[in-house]
Amino acid sequence: MTVNLPLLLAVAAFALFLMWKFRPAFGRREADAGRAVLAEAKRRVATAIGKADRAAALCDAGEACLRTLGGRRRAMSFFLRAMRTDPQSALVIHRASSALAKHPRSLESLLWRRLSAEPCTGETRAASEAVLESLVALYSGRLNNPVRANALKNALEALRS
Repeated sequence: MTVNLPLLLAVAAFALFLMWKFRPAFGRREADAGRAVLAEAKRRVATAIGKADRAAALCDAGEACLRTLGGRRRAMSFFLRAMRTDPQSALVIHRASSALAKHPRSLESLLWRRLSAEPCTGETRAASEAVLESLVALYSGRLNNPVRANALKNALEALRS
């Protein structure tokens, strides 16, 4: 029996780890509430009339996806659709940045995709400034890359002047 004790302890530790890792799947009320909010947001996306309303509904859907199990990639797709729907809106950038703050790599990818999709001047200038500000904050904070942060600060100053 003493030979099997370490094996039993390892199995018990692994089972506890799995229960901890998948705890959102066990909380049915919160997952059901998140799915209900997501369904409502999808309905609003389908019935939205203007670009700003559709982009706001897509942002709501992205935020609702983050509350459900495994919804980070779906949330990124909703935020990207919102950025494509209303490329002039800085509000969409701010909402995506605050919603994906706990997922810095996903946010970084999303912001770079947005920055490469539209020109930085003209009608999309305010949104491009918001993207650069978010990237500077990301590289100054969670991703800790001072060289990129300084380069993006310089680009932001050049865009503003």
